[in-house]
Amino acid sequence: MGELTTIPVVIGETQEQKARRLFDEMARNIGREAVNHLKTMYPHMLSDKARTSKIWETSLVNTVRNDINWRMRPLLMAMIAMHQGWEAEQPPSETGT
Repeated sequence: MGELTTIPVVIGETQEQKARRLFDEMARNIGREAVNHLKTMYPHMLSDKARTSKIWETSLVNTVRNDINWRMRPLLMAMIAMHQGWEAEQPPSETGT
């Protein structure tokens, strides 16, 4: 399974941009896990060329990533809208000034 990674901070990134970036990263990791599963469980099904070339791996990772992003976009947009609504409801924070 995948390992835990630290989330990089991007200066000037909005919450929406961060959510999209993290979601895309998750989708890419799922694609990588699919490739690793095929290589581990079905090595005999891969041709000699596929064992030495990374093109099919990149293609599969991107296909899975794009499909997840496309199918889950409505959910992501709803979550972003909910988060923005919660932020709008928050009273201004006390900064002590």
